[in-house]
Amino acid sequence: MACYYRQHEDSSVTVPKFCNETSVGVTYYDIKVRVGRVEWLVERRYKDFAQLHDKLVEEVAISKKLLPPKKLVGNKQPAFLEQRREQLETYLQELLIYFRTELPRALAEFLDFNKYDIIYLLQDLAKLFHESGDALLSSKKEYNLSALEVFAISERLSLPCPPSPGKYDFSHVLDFCTQLVSLVVTPVKDNSSFTQDYNTVDVPIGRSNIIPNRLKFNLNAFRNLKTLRFSALSTENIVDVELLKPTLQTICVHNTTIQNINQVLLCDNLHKHCDVPSLLPEEISSTACGASESNGSLVTADAWQELTELDLTGNLLTQIDGSVRTAPKLRYLVLEQNRIRNVQNLSELPHLQLLSLSGNLISECVDWHLTMGNLVTLKLAQNKLKTLSGLRKLLSLVNLDLSSNQIEELDEVDHIANLPLLETLRLTGNPLAGSVDYRPRVLARFHERAAELSLDNEPGTQLELDTALVLSALLKSKQRAKQK
Repeated sequence: MACYYRQHEDSSVTVPKFCNETSVGVTYYDIKVRVGRVEWLVERRYKDFAQLHDKLVEEVAISKKLLPPKKLVGNKQPAFLEQRREQLETYLQELLIYFRTELPRALAEFLDFNKYDIIYLLQDLAKLFHESGDALLSSKKEYNLSALEVFAISERLSLPCPPSPGKYDFSHVLDFCTQLVSLVVTPVKDNSSFTQDYNTVDVPIGRSNIIPNRLKFNLNAFRNLKTLRFSALSTENIVDVELLKPTLQTICVHNTTIQNINQVLLCDNLHKHCDVPSLLPEEISSTACGASESNGSLVTADAWQELTELDLTGNLLTQIDGSVRTAPKLRYLVLEQNRIRNVQNLSELPHLQLLSLSGNLISECVDWHLTMGNLVTLKLAQNKLKTLSGLRKLLSLVNLDLSSNQIEELDEVDHIANLPLLETLRLTGNPLAGSVDYRPRVLARFHERAAELSLDNEPGTQLELDTALVLSALLKSKQRAKQK
């Protein structure tokens, strides 16, 4: 990212071309700004140059003659426009020479430094938080920052820059960040299309060469965060999450290309692919990875002390790896719309109450009670399940969503009909749900508890319950006959 304060000697501005909008009779000049390795383009009319010049003459007292004069006749001729392009380029270059280390706000905004430069971008944020920070925090303690803004805050913490005047001072940004409880980080702000674009290709920001997925930053300014949400941006952009672990309670990462949970929970750990200990010791080892490297284990410094909710919807996860053990207090685990085929590594999560695996590739569930016996809510919609025998001993289960699977046989319902606490069941979208008298036949499998069950979001009607009662009696009769 650009920082004119540090890189003014390696900065340049040119006006490489102009463009005529013949339909409206307007000429635009393309301005190319370079600060170090960062480049961006700005489109301006001569009218914009004139307004900038008036501000600079008034505020900084530069010469009125510096800007080439306006021409009323023949100002659309190609030769004249080419001459003016050269004059405007010279004008901007002289301004950069004049303002060697710090640009006036008018010039910074004219050249879009407040969009791509650390100092001027943060000045805009500082002004916003100075004027509206209290209102933003009181209405909702959640705020959306772009990857570029988070990167700028991270970089600014290590820059020995002089303080900016009044409302532009960086202290306003720090004060806001330390009070923030929930942070949302996206590639850009106010652009609904980023969820499709930024997670598949390296899309630059605006008309610059800055790619958000390549920005590495820390979150040290956000010391009281309880919720962190990333969308279309990998958490591997974070280089240090240690300060978040004592307070963070919720992590949500959506619409990225991550394939493993350790890319989130161990995002800044170089040994994220090592085996994670099945039980975290009481005391944290002082030898970070010295002892760990010998046995392929990770130290307990990676433990998330307060994390209770992990939502990784809409990624490319293929498995539940051992890194989930670093969050032993996890209560809600949402892994919808991924590519998971097998469920494992959940035995070390004794507090897990909700597991959502809808929209995956799961085709079987074998003895899940051995690893998730305390589950209250299980969502398995839009998978490839045909049999339910592996759910028969989930005795704590209250809510079960099996919609849009491949369950054909009514007898499969018997595996879950004896779950004593089950209250809601969804089977819609399965081949079974298209059979004659589907609802009363399913309710009949629950016998005396049929009236307590909500099937496909609706309790049984009196007619359905009466029919289920008759079918239940017939089922019991058949069972007694088989026993004899």
